Parts: sequence; C-alpha cells; structure tokens
Amino acid sequence: MNFGFRNVFSTFCVTLLFVVTVSAEETKETPQVIPFEKGPYKVRVERSHFVEMRDGIRLMTDLYFPEGYEGKIPVILERTPYNKGAMRNADHEKPITLSSKAYYYASHGFVFAVQDRRGKFESEGDYTIGYGDIEDAEDTLNWFEEQPWFNGNVGMIGCSIPGGNVIKAAMSQHKSLKGLVPQSAGFGHGTAGGTLAYGFIRGGVQNMTMPLWTHTAGSKLFFRPSKKLDREEYLKIVDYFNPAPDMGAYLAGAIDPETGDFSEETYKTLLHLPLVDIDDQMGSPPSDWDNIISRGPLDPWWLAGDYLDDGEKVSGGALHVNSWHDYSAKETFLQYEHFRKHATTKWARENQYVLMGPLGHCAIEALSSNTINGERNIGDARFDVWGTYLRWWDYTLKGNKDSFKDTPRIQYYLPGANQWKSSEIWPIEGTTPTKLYLSGGGDAHKVVSNGTLTWSKPNAEKSDRYVYDPANPIIQFMQSINMGSSDWSELEKRPDILVYTTEPLESDVEITGTMRARIWVSTDVPDTDLSVQLMDVYPDGRSMGVRGGYLRLRYRDGFDKEVMMQPGKLYPVDVDLLVGANLFKKGHRIRVQIASSNFPAYARNLNTGGDNARETEYQSATVTIHHGPETPSYVELPVIK
Repeated sequence: MNFGFRNVFSTFCVTLLFVVTVSAEETKETPQVIPFEKGPYKVRVERSHFVEMRDGIRLMTDLYFPEGYEGKIPVILERTPYNKGAMRNADHEKPITLSSKAYYYASHGFVFAVQDRRGKFESEGDYTIGYGDIEDAEDTLNWFEEQPWFNGNVGMIGCSIPGGNVIKAAMSQHKSLKGLVPQSAGFGHGTAGGTLAYGFIRGGVQNMTMPLWTHTAGSKLFFRPSKKLDREEYLKIVDYFNPAPDMGAYLAGAIDPETGDFSEETYKTLLHLPLVDIDDQMGSPPSDWDNIISRGPLDPWWLAGDYLDDGEKVSGGALHVNSWHDYSAKETFLQYEHFRKHATTKWARENQYVLMGPLGHCAIEALSSNTINGERNIGDARFDVWGTYLRWWDYTLKGNKDSFKDTPRIQYYLPGANQWKSSEIWPIEGTTPTKLYLSGGGDAHKVVSNGTLTWSKPNAEKSDRYVYDPANPIIQFMQSINMGSSDWSELEKRPDILVYTTEPLESDVEITGTMRARIWVSTDVPDTDLSVQLMDVYPDGRSMGVRGGYLRLRYRDGFDKEVMMQPGKLYPVDVDLLVGANLFKKGHRIRVQIASSNFPAYARNLNTGGDNARETEYQSATVTIHHGPETPSYVELPVIK
C-alpha cells in the first residue's frame, strides 16, 4: 500500500495542505472518483492585478474570466499565502485538482480570483501569520465592487490557512459575501464556542511540524520587483523574478525514502532544545517561529491577530467542509453554529451547511471507490464534492434556488459503517452522551494489560502508573500531519502507554459528535501532559485510531492561567477529545489509550513547570491514573441510539 507520505509532506511544506494520496490496496482495479467536467466557457487569465489596500500596499491578484459570458459575473475568491502562480501554472487539461480548480470553475461562468496574501510571493507588505486578513479581505471586496463586470456577489474557497482566510473575510461583514466554502478552516478560529484554537495550538500545545512550515512556506523573505512600477511595467519584468523560496534541497532530505517517515535528521532537528532555536538550527529565513512556539495560548500576540471569537458578527452563507481526522474538525462544527447565530442577515443564518468526510487535512476531494484512510480501508466513500461546490455557487451567487434544493444541513461519512449519512440538526438526532469507565486490576500496560473499559462505574479503587521521559517521546508520524487512522498496536507495547479495553462488543455501537474525557491523575512533577486516544480494536488485534485529545496540565483550570500541580495530589482533569464518528462493529472492542506524549503532533513537556520553549533541562514524570468509585475516570462518547 502506498500512502504517498513524500507527496503529502512536500505539499505540507509548500501549502500546509495535507493532501492524502488515497490509493487502492493491492488490487488490479484503479479506484474511481466522481468526475467533474469543465463548463462551456474558455478561460482567459489576467495576471497580477494591483489591488490597493487602505494603507497603499498592493496585493497581486490573478483573475480567471469565462470568455463570452453574457451579463455581469460573480466572483469566487481565494486568498492564499501559498503562491497564486501555482494555480496559473497548473495543467488544466488533466482532471480537476486543488491547483487547477480556478480554470474549471471559471469555465462554468464565474470569475475566479486568486490573491497572494500580504507579504507573500508577489504581494507587497510584511507578512505576520494570522494578522491583517480581515481588513485586506474587506478592501479586496470593495475593489470588486468597483469593477464594471461584477454582479455584486462573491463566493470564497480555501483550505487550511486559505480556509481560515474565508472565516476572516466573513468577519469583515461585507455585504457582497454570499457563498463561502471554508475548508479545514480551524486556522481562522480563536475561542468561539468555548474552545481555544489559535493557529495550530490544541490543548495549549503547539504542533511540532510547524518548524518545517515556517522554514519553507512561512518565510517572510521574498524577491520582488520594485514597488515603483505600474502594472504594465511590472508584467514586462516579473518573470525575471522568482518570489518562491527554494525548498527543493531541504525537502529532498526531510523524508526517509525507505520508510516514508520523517528522516532521522528531521526528527533530530524537531527534538532540538531549546525549541526557539530550531529555526536557527535549520538555517531558516525570517519567520514567525519564535512567536508561534513561545507565546502562551492567550498571549496578547495571539489575541491581536484575526481569529473568530464569541460574539463576532459574520456575513455570508457557508458550506463548512472538513474531514473527521483533520486537526480542526471540531472547529468546523463550532463555526457552523457560530454562523447560524451571528450572521448579519436572516438569509445567511438560514444557509449554513456542513460536509464532513472521513479522511485527513484538505483531502475530501480525494474520496474514491476504494478509500484508504491512512492505514484503514473505509470502502467506497465517493461523493460529488466538486459538483457540490458548483451547485452551492449556482445557488448563492447566481440565484438558482433549485440547484441546492433539498440538500441536508449536515452530510457526513460514518467510518465502520462505510456509508454517507445526513442530519438536519447538530448534535444529530439520537445522540446520547454515554460514559465508559476506566477500570482494571492496576496494570494497564499492553503486554500484561488488565485495563478494562466498562459501561458502569468500577466498585474498587485502583490505579495504573507509567513513566514519561521527554528524551523518549511517543512518536506517531501519521497523526502529526493529520493523514488519518493508523494502527497503534505496536506502539501500545510501550511501557509509557496505558490501555483500557472493552470486552468484544455484542452489537454495533455508533458514535458521532463531541467527545470528552475526565481522568483522575497525580504525578511527581509540577507539570506534564495528558494524551487520551480513542481506538477501534479489530478482531485481528489492530488498534485503529478514531480520535484523541491532548492537554498541558498547567492549563487544566483554563487557558488564561498556568496552575502547577502539587506532587502526589489527585486532580480530576477534563480533556477535550474533539469530534469524531465511527461505527464500532459487533466483535470489535473499544479502547482508550492514556500517555503523556504524542510527538510531533504536540511539543514535548519537559516536566519542570518552566518555559518549555526556552529551557533545555528536563526530567522524567511518574504519572498515576486513578479509577474507582471515588475517582471515576471515564470517556464520554456521543452514542447514537
């Protein structure tokens, strides 16, 4: 089986779009996808329009026009930090891809606009991750209103950071925004809905693949022509300049070609201490790495950026798109609920939809007749995603009410059952929060595990213990880049992972929705981390990841304060397990893993209670997990009755 790790990581470094190569297992048949055909119009590209912002900075914007279109035309806009030229240079004679979609949708009678974000590639100004996107989006929308060909309606699309830019544009409350498609858009999220999701922070902890992003796609340094040129002069010389950072040599060594995993040298770099010096170790260009890794989750540096918080008014109907194994799946549903409550018009509040696939980051368009989610075969998951976008824009931008008629509010794929389902409400009808309690005889290590999960509280107080050593963290490559479900059965043999497992199920158990855990914990250090993972254990012993959560324990009382632990004291700790969906089939077992590391998805805790970004000293932590009638540790799952 080929999971396309090199392609995924290369794409990550260039675009932060973790596009999974979804392939067949060893079969003779090539998996089929639902085709998307071009429309009737030939496409003309007008390169690098100068769109001037309120401070005089000019953002370069490519426009794709449908030639021969009669009447005024709506716009589909993508604002990207990943080089608008990638779309212009894509092979649009081949089947549609994320890179060639501008040609395809323009051929259906839209102006597709792709804009380099401020300070990136051809656009002027200075780049700071997360800053300035609301005002720049508003000024861009105002520029469209000045164009004689514009019909007054704008749709937007984008995945990952470009998806976050869709959310931020909506925060401008611009009247022209109608048909939004925010995809994997957690980067636009702040604290709306009671979560904390600035940038890629989850559980108060940064994702440690980010140094690879800041080293490449996060660069602040670009080689551009003089700002004194007008557009005519600029177009004559722009091709003599290459504003894109040269990442080829670095990418060539980042992945081990034999394993498809990060290379030994890459892991060595990511494990370097102090964390703030990793960019220097890599020889990175100027970037936001120091701020990204050293700022606390509610630091003023994050708060000053453009992120969706409670009470923010927004504009536009939206089709919120994501996949269950994306890092921001929960934020997709929070954004859906936020727009339903806080959109500025009744029409927008009533036109919110969700499309949730089964894969990882920015991969929903890759669904095929034989879909492999990481290491898990989830069957024929085909869905007409590209066609759904077209019907959405025909409805929201051109006023064709029939094109999106009878579309369910929420459409989602249920792994295990391997079928698409729908709902008109969220949480979906029949959702019953159900607790599974940790129990057992006091030794929940995999090799000799007597750790159990039960549907009722245990009747005896017990505890399990492990030692977490920051020098030897649990490494799970696939989860770190949001590629999907993988088999943890070998990792579960480690002595620093506890496992709690049900008996084989007597009937199917379906879950879809928000999950959480409450774990009673004590430790001998002032601070450590808690990782809680939900697994589907197959009869053959495979332990496939469903969803998980993570928390730095100094934030157990809230992300607005750091409270250290008293060694030996018991604490009930609530861990957000985000959202997920799975059908645990009859004969399978449900498992919960508990550990204190999950690298590189989360930066290591050095266990000192100090500054994890700047310190180099660390210590091991002995962590005790308690369970019993007085310390009922459990996970709460959204069981569908």
